[in-house]
Amino acid sequence: MDSQVNEIDPVTVEVAVQVPWDRVKAGLDASYGKLQKTVRVRGFRQGKAPRHVLQKLYGPQVRNEVIASLVEEGLLEAVTRHELPVVASPEVRTLPKIEQGEPLSFTAKMEVRPKVDSLTTDGLQISRPKTDVADEEIDAEIQRLREQHAEIVTPDEPRPAKAGDLLTIDYTVEIDGEANEDMTASGRQVELGGGRLLPEFEEGLLGKQVGDDAEIRITYDDETPNVDLRGKSAVFSVKITELREKVLPELDDELAKDLGEYETLSELRDKTREKLAEAAQQRAQSSLREQVIEQLVEKNDVPVPPSLVDQQQEAMKREMAWLAQIAGPGFDLGDEEEMRERAEKKVRAALLMGELARREKLTVEPEEIDAKLQTIAESSGKHIAKVRVEYAGEKRESLANKLLEDKLLDFLLERATVTDAADE
Repeated sequence: MDSQVNEIDPVTVEVAVQVPWDRVKAGLDASYGKLQKTVRVRGFRQGKAPRHVLQKLYGPQVRNEVIASLVEEGLLEAVTRHELPVVASPEVRTLPKIEQGEPLSFTAKMEVRPKVDSLTTDGLQISRPKTDVADEEIDAEIQRLREQHAEIVTPDEPRPAKAGDLLTIDYTVEIDGEANEDMTASGRQVELGGGRLLPEFEEGLLGKQVGDDAEIRITYDDETPNVDLRGKSAVFSVKITELREKVLPELDDELAKDLGEYETLSELRDKTREKLAEAAQQRAQSSLREQVIEQLVEKNDVPVPPSLVDQQQEAMKREMAWLAQIAGPGFDLGDEEEMRERAEKKVRAALLMGELARREKLTVEPEEIDAKLQTIAESSGKHIAKVRVEYAGEKRESLANKLLEDKLLDFLLERATVTDAADE
């Protein structure tokens, strides 16, 4: 087969393929030969129907099958011969026709990985976030632990609701004067002062007691995550059916002991500081990696194949849809255009990282994967044989890609100038 490649743009090529007649004829002969052995034609014994009869009965079907097969073979040969880095399925512009004695000619459009003529990794300037742990952060974390271990009780005497209380409420809703059954709720539990309620809703409940009714009016602006509520007014008719309060454990050595790992409050504070410092270090390292990739993308404006951006955007949409299922109604799925921009940046970063790996000959050897699997086995307490089975196939390949990504990021970080945010 003969083939030629013409570049349409940096990420798109047109491939012209010509299949010689003898190969087309061989395909037709093979198809009719196979058909003759398998089909039954009235008036002829099995396998004895002449070809001209088969052509009359099955000609269009055979030609279409041969054309499809030769197009697939021709494109595969062209991709291999010209070493095309194809990233999406080819688009055959017009299906060819078989003409007696003539070659089969067709063209196809393909998206390819762009050539990166130059790759700049110099001049990367990144800032390491502060990792110091303030006393206020320790206080907040210990307060969170107290909240987790609080006892939930009903007050001895009826009293007005205040911040920190847990209320059980029933309510109906009218949107622009019309009842909305979908938003009606019964037995819903809410926490005052937790930051999860709209300010108008929380203000309408503060100071109320069990058995009280409250009418809460809310006007939704154009930034409301739920697009169906934007620019509309709602009236919530609420009845408070239960009020409970949190009784926090005392801030003393007994609290530390109850948490199971410490003997004194001082030890609890020290260990809390260590955990927060470790978490801060991990966040700082993640930030450095994000910054260095961001700068790599900014310094190397390579074109990206649209199909790869489409795939990345669809993956992001699936992830957002999954998060929305967990978060429930009102979850903001984000702006479509912004998501497209983020998808394009991710694809560009992946292309650049791949090119960097090729230029610097950075690879992951089998023994490196095995060493990582050993680490996973030790940390999880599983036998190494079981871990190897769990990380077979695609999962092992995914692990190898993660190890390669770590190498590439380490390479970039070594070349970058890192300043501490505290010194700026």
